[in-house]
Amino acid sequence: MDATTSSIPPQPVRWWRTFAKFVAGLVLLDFVVWCNRTTWEQHSPDDYAVRVEACAMERRDLVFVGGSPIAEGINPDHLGSIRWHGEVLSNVYSIGLSGGTTTDVFFGTKRACPVPPKVLVYGMTASDINDRRHEPHGVHSLMDWTDVRDWQRTRPEAAEWVLRHYARDRAGSLWQTYRYRHGLKMWLAKQADGAMPGFCPESRAEAERQIASSDALRTGRGYVPTPWFAGRQYDEMKAGGWQQPPFEYLANYATGSHLKYLDRLADWCCDNGVSLVLVDMPTTADLEARHPAEFSEYRDRVRAFAMERRLPIVSANRESTGLNDAHFADLIHLNRAGADRLSAWIGSELTRLGESDAVRPSGRLANTGGRR
Repeated sequence: MDATTSSIPPQPVRWWRTFAKFVAGLVLLDFVVWCNRTTWEQHSPDDYAVRVEACAMERRDLVFVGGSPIAEGINPDHLGSIRWHGEVLSNVYSIGLSGGTTTDVFFGTKRACPVPPKVLVYGMTASDINDRRHEPHGVHSLMDWTDVRDWQRTRPEAAEWVLRHYARDRAGSLWQTYRYRHGLKMWLAKQADGAMPGFCPESRAEAERQIASSDALRTGRGYVPTPWFAGRQYDEMKAGGWQQPPFEYLANYATGSHLKYLDRLADWCCDNGVSLVLVDMPTTADLEARHPAEFSEYRDRVRAFAMERRLPIVSANRESTGLNDAHFADLIHLNRAGADRLSAWIGSELTRLGESDAVRPSGRLANTGGRR
């Protein structure tokens, strides 16, 4: 070793440079993912967000809200021409928030209707007001901090759950690669199967279904039935010996807190000049036979609420609508034929109600009465 070489001091390890490059790479990747977020959302849509955002894209004359019975049971294309106080309600959208409660409907409606509609129809069933259902099925993504604090006061038994999911949702929005991870996976699977046919056909098929569903919700009027429900017939399944599992959404039935949000929904309608109509959605006779006490309490509570707030209730029972087990896919969801029949019937009922002058634009019944 010569003198020149021995005089050069050892160089410090520049580990921080490698770390900085790694972090910069992650930030760049996240930025690229964010710039292409529409693609990932299309491949793995948030069903709540897509329905709410699609409805909010334009001013609607008539909006249907509710849980999965609305998602599977209301086809706006079969409503017919609905007249309301001399006007035709032509721009219709149906927001079916699967698994939703009255609380979900309240938050979903606020976000979906920045310009309030003329008429809001809430299609309800007994599970909508079961307080044992603490979980807001996706509604936390529609809340701001004020909503979360309000929830904590109104639903203290579920406050921890909502706060945790709200925080996780907001944290996820800071890391776009994590937020859109499923959409990225579906996109990659589609590309891989396109380049190497047969590599991952099931993932590619799922990605294509997600894209079709997202496009239909954004460009249509909200009726995109689940394939399993659309073609099934409950009567044939029973005849084949198929046993329905327990209906968990009616377990340990109790009412109270969710009804507070129904009251707030009525306040929102009154404040914005929206006519609110409640529809008692049809279910199979088998489900009501399993839970007679729950359905009785549900109807008593909603009837008392409607009388206090002077709101109309339309009872879409099986006898009135002509529905039977052939029109249901399971205990509570209609198939496509059932949705078409129910939608046509509700369209006629809304026209009858709107032409009766019993319902004022504020959402309250006139003093002369009206159907309850």
